[in-house]
Amino acid sequence: MTARLEARSRSVWPLLALMMVTAAGARGSQAQDVSARAYVDRATVGLNRTFVLNVEVSGTQRFDADPELPDMAGFARFLGSNTSTSMQMSGGRTEVSITVQYRFQAIQEGVFEIGGIRVVAAGRLLGTEPIQLTVTLAPPSDPAGPEEPAVGPEDLFLVAEVSKRRVYVNEPVAISYRIYTRVDVSNYTITTPTVAEGFWIEEVPETQAPTVEEVVRDGQRYTTAVIRRVVMFATGPGNKTLDPLSITAQVRMRRRTRSRLEDLFSRSSLFGTVVPIEVASDPVEIEVVPLPESGRPADFTGLVGSLGLTASIDRPSVETNDAVTFNFRISAEGNVRSLPAPEIRFPADFEVFPPEVSQSIERSASGVTGSRTYEYVLIPRAPGERAIPPVSMSYFDVATGRYATVTTRPLTIDVTGDPVVGPTRGVRAGIETLREDIRFIRIGDPRFVRSGRSLFDEPTFWVLALLPLVAVTGAAGVRRHHDRLEGDVAYARGRRAGRVARKRLQKAQSLKDGDAKEFYAEVGRALRGFMADRLNVAELGFLAHEVAAELGRRGVGQDVIQEYGDCIEICDRHRFAPSGSGTKGHEAMLERAASAITGLEEGLTT
Repeated sequence: MTARLEARSRSVWPLLALMMVTAAGARGSQAQDVSARAYVDRATVGLNRTFVLNVEVSGTQRFDADPELPDMAGFARFLGSNTSTSMQMSGGRTEVSITVQYRFQAIQEGVFEIGGIRVVAAGRLLGTEPIQLTVTLAPPSDPAGPEEPAVGPEDLFLVAEVSKRRVYVNEPVAISYRIYTRVDVSNYTITTPTVAEGFWIEEVPETQAPTVEEVVRDGQRYTTAVIRRVVMFATGPGNKTLDPLSITAQVRMRRRTRSRLEDLFSRSSLFGTVVPIEVASDPVEIEVVPLPESGRPADFTGLVGSLGLTASIDRPSVETNDAVTFNFRISAEGNVRSLPAPEIRFPADFEVFPPEVSQSIERSASGVTGSRTYEYVLIPRAPGERAIPPVSMSYFDVATGRYATVTTRPLTIDVTGDPVVGPTRGVRAGIETLREDIRFIRIGDPRFVRSGRSLFDEPTFWVLALLPLVAVTGAAGVRRHHDRLEGDVAYARGRRAGRVARKRLQKAQSLKDGDAKEFYAEVGRALRGFMADRLNVAELGFLAHEVAAELGRRGVGQDVIQEYGDCIEICDRHRFAPSGSGTKGHEAMLERAASAITGLEEGLTT
């Protein structure tokens, strides 16, 4: 008994100590002043290189509203952002802070000022001091130290290789992102994928490691490899801009020491130090021209490329009320996913069931090819020779600059047997409809006579008897629900996540004809808020890759996670676009955000 009490006391003391530390941390957090500051990771940045603008608030771990950044479109291009929080305990005082890191690409040479940033946190309006940034053609000193050799723009860069700069609507454009380096790159990560508004994107999967080559470019020898391939289809005409692809490369550099003796005993001189270097490709300008109006067939599918059709039946002869299978296959080169369903005119006395659709798509560096198959089950109801007329579909041939039409051959089915009489819709082969005699219609007033039944046989008695019990049970359930809402923060946030997101999207709906920045900021708050409430994290206190990993652990599909992240990236990019960018596409963005929220909700509840 004594040993048991001693063991229990030993287990209680660590818990009491932890509670005391937590309480002290809470008091320290409350006593900490709230302040804001902004700084860049480097004061001088090379042209077309990336830099990070940090907005840090000490004394709290959340923002009341997104920080308001000044307009930097004249000299920098927004690439992406992430948020981190920190907590430090020193001398019985807990210091907490939250930092948002905004990644930009310098696009204009000169000396520029990043104006003060407005931040609302802990119920207070805070401001930061202006920051001076120098963008130069000469490579600045590397942040690792003055003794570290600098990596200049000519040593490591990213190039977007485009198959065509002028295309038709829905014509495929192949883009390869190739890295060129004269330094030792151990690995890399894509920090900001290409944002291509107005394009349908098909990723080209890499079946093996990138092929590394040695090439000579501008008189210099480089090691190069393609790190990403995509095929894009423009959804509308006009001049389109593909935003840059940015990566963080881990560069292993050999440090230049002061003496040969230091070189001999320094591990860094033997193995080198690893320095993260961010590089981004240049934006890609593509001119998209509309398809010609003259000669456009009525059955034009919208496909730009090539098209082939085949139609077949599993047997040429069938009896009435028996099933026959009709297969229709579309083979195409181009945007296979955008192909509409075929319009097939089946005989009037055939019962046609909805088709089973299967699709196969292959993506490669040369383009996208694939096929779609429709399998119909047909049941003839009358004998005779029946014909399925030809099916035609048209496409635009880029090689000839004209529209072309492909047509299947007609198919004939010999139907034998007797005609089917009576209602047969929805009845498959092998199931007969039973005839029914005429039911006698009773006339006169009915009489209801109670015979041999007690009070307990009446359903009304049991309804009235059980009603109080149901009411008490329901009241208890409602009470437990309210108690859980008050005591369980995660449960409460999860329950209200959908309602709050809908209110924010409704507010964005009212802003769609106004300022584009306010519209996209509200849509971004709806997306981030819903994800934060469902995962019970701070709205701006999570990292994108951590959230993606957590959603994957909860069984959410990668396509849903990717679509949700793309929507947030688009909102962030438009928030920092130049003023007066217009309201085109706001309605489509609302639908896309609502669909992304619905997909995430379904993925978390399944």
